Amino acid sequence: MAKGYFFAKVVSRHEDEKMSNDFENSQEYRKAHEITKKQEELYKNVTKAISPEVLAKFQELRNKLSEWKNSLNNMPGLLKFAEMLKNYQQEVRVTEGLTEAEFEEKYRFEIEWSEKFGKNGWVISEHSNPADIKNWEQLLREGEAKVAEFFDGEDIVILDVIIEGLQKKYVSDEIQLYFKNGMKAFENEDYMTAAMYLLALLDNRVNKLVDFPNQHMSYKVKYSNSGFANQMAEDFRQLTEKRGFMSKKIYFLEMYPSLIAYLNRIFIDGSYKFEKGIEPPYLNRNWLMHGRMNRSIERYECIQILNALSVIEFMFGDR
Repeated sequence: MAKGYFFAKVVSRHEDEKMSNDFENSQEYRKAHEITKKQEELYKNVTKAISPEVLAKFQELRNKLSEWKNSLNNMPGLLKFAEMLKNYQQEVRVTEGLTEAEFEEKYRFEIEWSEKFGKNGWVISEHSNPADIKNWEQLLREGEAKVAEFFDGEDIVILDVIIEGLQKKYVSDEIQLYFKNGMKAFENEDYMTAAMYLLALLDNRVNKLVDFPNQHMSYKVKYSNSGFANQMAEDFRQLTEKRGFMSKKIYFLEMYPSLIAYLNRIFIDGSYKFEKGIEPPYLNRNWLMHGRMNRSIERYECIQILNALSVIEFMFGDR
């Protein structure tokens, strides 16, 4: 299911905005009508010198052509898709020679859009598609807990898929123990204990899988664009060599921005420092592990950690 994400993302969420021009004004539409007009003229010329039997066949053909012509107004999606592919190919050509910095500058709006999800607790998932993420944006207006419906709603199995995928990876050493204990607490609805185990596991897996310049950097530096600079540079190089344009957009415009923003929120105190005595209204590793929290942890906050773990394994775990 995860790998199918890339095929679902062949069309970015902003492509439909680029295709908002009236269908009737499209080049494909005009060409289709020109062809139909020429065929009708040919029909008129031919019918002057043929037998009634053949004429009947041509009449049948004419009816078919008329049906096809009328159906053009009812199938804009196909022709718009052709136009969209042209736009996509042009975009690929334009961005092929861009450096990582130039690429990110060109898509600054998309990056900031994705960072918003991470700052609100959600890393953009490999299990989502453009329509899903657009729905996340609407759900966030009602509070970050609402996005959990994408993973854990009625008749939705994405959370089960994530848990199953992590179980297959976490089969050795301490990571198996932490995951097992974390999920046991999660299933028992002891979300505070679950969060303790899962956050420790998150810290472990990020440090294990990401090529940080220095493992002893402070969290503030590590969980930032500077901390991820080596890893991002290598990913950008590989995806450029493989001509993986859509993969590059998914990694650099969606996953990286939301993941770094989420790690920043989880591991860095920010303005919610102990000495100020103001507890953050979201899950923070330092407030939890130092016994400073005054509220219960909810199920959706553990789902946020599980989602982040899944994305980390998707991005870095199969190398």
